[in-house]
Amino acid sequence: MKVYEKIYHYYLNKMMNGILKTGDRMPSLRESEKTLDVSRTSVETAYMLLAADGYIYAKEKIGFFVSDMSERMAKNNSEKADATPVPSLKNSIDYSSEYDLTTIAEDREVSCLNLWRRYMKSALRQEDRLLSYSHNQGEADLRQEIATYVRKTRNIICSPDDIVIGAGFQNLLQILIAIISGERTISFPTKEFTDGATIFLNAGYSVSYRNKNSHVIYVTPSYMTKWGEIMPMKRRHELIEHARENHHLIVEDDYQNEFVFSSKPTPSLYAMTGGENVAFLGSFSRVLLPSVRISYLILPQGMAEAYHEIKELYNQTASKAEQIALAMFLRDGHLHRHIRKMKRLYEEKRQIAIRALKDTFPEDCLFIGESGMEIGIQIPDMEKMQIITFSQIPKDSIVYAIKEFKNRIL
Repeated sequence: MKVYEKIYHYYLNKMMNGILKTGDRMPSLRESEKTLDVSRTSVETAYMLLAADGYIYAKEKIGFFVSDMSERMAKNNSEKADATPVPSLKNSIDYSSEYDLTTIAEDREVSCLNLWRRYMKSALRQEDRLLSYSHNQGEADLRQEIATYVRKTRNIICSPDDIVIGAGFQNLLQILIAIISGERTISFPTKEFTDGATIFLNAGYSVSYRNKNSHVIYVTPSYMTKWGEIMPMKRRHELIEHARENHHLIVEDDYQNEFVFSSKPTPSLYAMTGGENVAFLGSFSRVLLPSVRISYLILPQGMAEAYHEIKELYNQTASKAEQIALAMFLRDGHLHRHIRKMKRLYEEKRQIAIRALKDTFPEDCLFIGESGMEIGIQIPDMEKMQIITFSQIPKDSIVYAIKEFKNRIL
């Protein structure tokens, strides 16, 4: 059992035994580090697991507090074991029909385009750097900033040498394929992952879906399906253990992690394993500007050497000027502020959309996805559920768009 798991169970036992009660403040990270004689990283990972499972919750600038989860679990365990199970409606719905309310790629109300323009101008003034080709692996200062960024946001500890930059996932997956050894089989969560499946098919891989026996397992833990399903902690542990025992590789696509509203934050698979048997994919297109095509791959533990043997064969595809600008943008803390601003607006629009949908459709027809950013509508006598998304539609157009949506489907 890893150190963070021991810390997790240590505090969980205190909650279950009533030593830590609902509303109690958890020891600070530093206090736990000293008391338990463990590293701060192990404590942070354990706290993230406890928060993901609902046992604790965070208050900004104050700390972590014990929730009522342990009390509710004790109450549930005391109920009769033969209670009639409630069927899962979600599993019986056909999600194949979708209506997207998106009108533009990014909401202008929170766009950072003006600020980004200033950083691009600053990057273009660095003549000495721009007169040479970009490093195959990506600019060193950007890789350093990304290492700092994922440490703060995803609790991932890695070296800049473990990071590879590219213009989109397709390029990075081709590089990853070149250093993967073993059976050429891969599994995806659903058939909607056509872009990734095509890349692996073209590389000679056999593609399947939800097949744990595949040598490579591609997952998006925060967005498993278009219904916004989030991988539960139990499944994460099972997947990690399965990959470890069978020497399989997990490709963790961090898509949509920044915009999960209905569930608690969950730790990344890479952080939970320290990078053992896990490759991590991240992108700035969703959180910065769609036109800035900069993505990054964090190599699995022990695969950096294999990458360095072939990296000269793959030219850098991301703009050098944009890499320079993004490094400065991250260094000055603008991305964190931009994401917080986006989340506030998206949450406001989410509430507006939910109210408008409840005013427009019977409430028992609405189903909110786990991430909170997708809503399904099942109208009586309609063959398929309609799934709508609304994160990027202008706020003042939401009510009108929903009325138009109703006219279209009815």
